[in-house]
Amino acid sequence: MLLKVENLSKFFPIKKGIFGKTYYVRAVENVTFEIDKGESISLVGESGSGKTTLGKTILRLYDPTSGKIEFDGKDITHLTEKELKWYRRETGLVQQNPFGSMVPHFTIFKILEEPLIVNKIGTREERREIVYNILREVQLSPEEFAFKYPHMLSGGQLQRVAIARAIIMNPKLVIADEPVSMLDASVRVEILNLFEEIQEKHHMSIIYITHDLSTTRYFSDRIFIMYAGHLVERAPTKELLRNPAHPYTKALLEAIPDPDPSNRFKFREVPPGEPPSLVNPPKGCRFKPRCPIATDKCDEEPPEVEISPGHFVKCWYAQ
Repeated sequence: MLLKVENLSKFFPIKKGIFGKTYYVRAVENVTFEIDKGESISLVGESGSGKTTLGKTILRLYDPTSGKIEFDGKDITHLTEKELKWYRRETGLVQQNPFGSMVPHFTIFKILEEPLIVNKIGTREERREIVYNILREVQLSPEEFAFKYPHMLSGGQLQRVAIARAIIMNPKLVIADEPVSMLDASVRVEILNLFEEIQEKHHMSIIYITHDLSTTRYFSDRIFIMYAGHLVERAPTKELLRNPAHPYTKALLEAIPDPDPSNRFKFREVPPGEPPSLVNPPKGCRFKPRCPIATDKCDEEPPEVEISPGHFVKCWYAQ
């Protein structure tokens, strides 16, 4: 096991007025799961569901409000920034916007060399070889791209650089936060296939954050469904896509566009409304206000139950 998260929560304080009461945005609440070495996970949910916050809390870019994070058998929950230096080498992050994640006045070579310099790895000649090799691995010619600047690259090319930067230290865990959402449809499959090749070659674990269930089948071993700060369903990819149990998961699958023109008039039963406010979320099941099968029992917090091997769901009525 590589990563273990127990009852992890992250709240953000907000104040109303100068002397107002402090409220909390309950972005992530009581999340528990485990990830094995070399495993790929897709974390799926609508915008505002807490996916990015969970990812950044796991990376300790945010300090947890409560709960516990173990990485490779070590408790990293309360380590200081200095104590986390080794952890920074073991993890990588690919952000959604490749244009905003690069220093604009650095060349691509400098962007990729910087982590090696910070971690005091190799001579300049050795670092040059490492950078050139990692560019080849993400299918960019070093001779053509190493000394260009970010604005000279397309979105797909720049996202390949972002992937190269995330894996250049050969980390054990990479979190990819919506890495293809800003790219053209023709480029998305190329990037997802690249992730799969890299994951298999380096045997690294990947948490792929997305709102699009249709892309998760490319390389995910398991899918986690997140709604309003809670994990509501976890299952192996084929099992979840074939037998979704939570009403929210069924709604996400129903919302996937159907390319078959014969189904263009098919009525889609997608629940109305939007995710609740995380400052004042509903009691019990947070999906209750939108759920088509909700009853008064849903005012109580549903337990997480295993309905088949490896298939967990938080719903009173899931079967």
